[in-house]
Amino acid sequence: MSTKVVKLDAYSLIRVSGEERITFLQGQLTQDLDCVTEKSSALAGWASAKGRLLMITQLLAWQDSIYLAVPTETAAGLVQRLKMYVLRAKVDIELPDLAVFGLFDLDATRAVTIGKLSLNNESGAVVSSDKVLMARIIGDSCRAFLIGEIQHINSIGQLEQIDQAGDPLWKLQNIRNGLPIIYSDISESFIPQMLNLDLIGGISFNKGCYLGQEIVARAQNLGRIKRRMYYFYADNKQSVSSGTNLYGPNNISGKIVAVAANGSGADLLAVIPIDESAGQWFADEERTRPVENRDLPYTIPN
Repeated sequence: MSTKVVKLDAYSLIRVSGEERITFLQGQLTQDLDCVTEKSSALAGWASAKGRLLMITQLLAWQDSIYLAVPTETAAGLVQRLKMYVLRAKVDIELPDLAVFGLFDLDATRAVTIGKLSLNNESGAVVSSDKVLMARIIGDSCRAFLIGEIQHINSIGQLEQIDQAGDPLWKLQNIRNGLPIIYSDISESFIPQMLNLDLIGGISFNKGCYLGQEIVARAQNLGRIKRRMYYFYADNKQSVSSGTNLYGPNNISGKIVAVAANGSGADLLAVIPIDESAGQWFADEERTRPVENRDLPYTIPN
């Protein structure tokens, strides 16, 4: 049986190599790098000194490097900003010439075999050869990244490219699973907990210091998380776009994180006040275009 695959042009990889790569990333990311092995990936955020997210990524260990899967539109800027913190560390940061593909409709209950590689069914599981890497998506084990040089991926049998445009479909599945991504229009807009990064395993509260940690830890320890990310559906996809507002009860507003077309409408993630999450929300300030609250696959605490 063939596996459905699409090329994800909207994704790029940042490669962090060098003998001090782990120490360097420990001082930057919300995740404990000890969780990242050749067989297991992890979610992480990278925040500014003010605790505002610049990136959310799945970390992959491969070829004596750590790879960060990020939106192509932000990749070059992230590389330049990361390099500002290298100083004298023995670290190289670059954009390698590797393609990112997405695998769909995988069996989440058993291993999947692609070519000579067998990927187990654990969330975030990784398997690799010298040429390609596969990793289950954390938070959605029915999908996986397939990474490598295009000629090596094209040489793998039993892969069937599907007709749908890969990036919109991939983004839609991220939204349905409550998995946020930082695009340029929302960069530095949210602390990690607002995007539920703590609920999906993207923050270690036991590791040492990292950039923005004081703000992240204070929000967690003092219980000041008043806004969270929720899932909605708008029946008119032209009425919503990421980085713009949703409008709710009592003249309050929220901010849209991501939007993906779903038929004639659109699925979206938006950060709104927790206390008003059960109320009616609208796509317009005049409150004439209601959006429908939908359930995330994980629970948001009150």
